[in-house]
Amino acid sequence: MVGSIVWWGLNRTRTGKLVLAVIHSEEVASSMGVNVSHIYTLAFGAGIFLAALGGALTAPMISVQPGVSVGVIIVSFAVVIIGGLGSIPGAAIGALIVGMARASAVHLMPVAELFSIYVVMAVVLMFKPEGLFQRDQARKI
Repeated sequence: MVGSIVWWGLNRTRTGKLVLAVIHSEEVASSMGVNVSHIYTLAFGAGIFLAALGGALTAPMISVQPGVSVGVIIVSFAVVIIGGLGSIPGAAIGALIVGMARASAVHLMPVAELFSIYVVMAVVLMFKPEGLFQRDQARKI
């Protein structure tokens, strides 16, 4: 639900399109009259809000203690690498793939549950080095 709201905000609102313009080229957006520092402040505030929301929704499901973020960072890294850097749909598909891999590993080989993430990541990177949903880049001629 939150992911679809973020997608809608980035792709369907004027402010979201300004954020995307600043992400792609800060100099061009600035030359077109966009207040880049204001956009950075808005994006930072939205990131803080989403991080707080994620923590508030996750805290009741796990015991919160120092060092709990290590496991989350590993899984998040795998999701971003599998989905492709800079791709919101890729992050969603990557999260589904990682979740299915971990769930199947729990049933098949519980000892290798965390290792299954790396296996899936290695298989995806062998065939698609940029991730499943790579960002389009201009070719240099």
